[in-house]
Amino acid sequence: MPSVYKSRGVLPRNSQTGSEEAEGQTAKPMMNRSTSLDGFYCGLLRRLRRKGVPCAITGGLACVEFGVVEHTEDCDLLCAPSAAETLLAALAVARFRGRGCRYRGAFGAPLAKPWLTGGWTSHFSWGESGGANPFLDVFGVPPRVTGSWQRRVRGLYADRRTVAEMKRTRRRKDWDQATALGLQMLKAGHSDGWLHIFDAEVLLSLADSVPCPGRLQARRPVLRLALEQNRWLERAVQTEVEFWSHLDRLRLKIYESRGRDYALAVMKDTRLKGAPLREQHARRLELAEQLLPERPLRGYGLDRLVAQARQATLTGLDPALADFLPDVRLHFAGLMG
Repeated sequence: MPSVYKSRGVLPRNSQTGSEEAEGQTAKPMMNRSTSLDGFYCGLLRRLRRKGVPCAITGGLACVEFGVVEHTEDCDLLCAPSAAETLLAALAVARFRGRGCRYRGAFGAPLAKPWLTGGWTSHFSWGESGGANPFLDVFGVPPRVTGSWQRRVRGLYADRRTVAEMKRTRRRKDWDQATALGLQMLKAGHSDGWLHIFDAEVLLSLADSVPCPGRLQARRPVLRLALEQNRWLERAVQTEVEFWSHLDRLRLKIYESRGRDYALAVMKDTRLKGAPLREQHARRLELAEQLLPERPLRGYGLDRLVAQARQATLTGLDPALADFLPDVRLHFAGLMG
């Protein structure tokens, strides 16, 4: 077994959820992180599951569960868009230390199927007082995730593949976490872990000892450079990361520009301040129906997005690096339907 598996902080903190090999069984959530926020989030998920809501914890909390980060207080939640109303009803009665749930910020879309399906996120909090305070971000179609995240859920958490694909952002720390998750997948015998490792040194250390199927090399051309011990590998991986970062940055700009009128209307509406969640939702929904496009990325065009990201990435670089950029269209298929 390559020694790299034992480095970079990638060993799971809980043997019950630390192996993808156990995915045929229901993984038990790691409950020895005894903060009130952990208990609150997990309790909310269990109530939603009892109501039949397809949902899972992703993001930082999932990374804590998998042992690749130490701590986070926010919760990213995946929820099937068709279950938006059920989730809203659960949030309306969920209380944390006596505080009720409210929409957070002006930019997030209302928690409703049309906008969740179009890639918008809804944001919530339980008060702004000091100390522990839950912050919840809800995704219906998680960015960059391929296939059905619902079919891969184990326990209360999204699987490593889903979490790692969501980590392809403009933030440096997310790439380190994706690499750690990819290593865990390889250690558990899942070759798809190769797709999530974005450290050239680690790729080289694995190339001689861990098989890399041809289908993965076709999906991610830089893997061929690793297997060939090619001197271009480090620069090609850096370029690949830049490409994904530009995709993330441009995607967010599209949503920000399409949501500006709606956000301004939310900020100006005095009826929203201090109102119960149901009242906030009704007003936000009314404003969204007037001002917020449901599917901004589809309207913008995926080919246009990808072309702009490629241009921003490759400007000033050796044109040969373009050959090692992946075809990312599969990662946005859920938003284009």
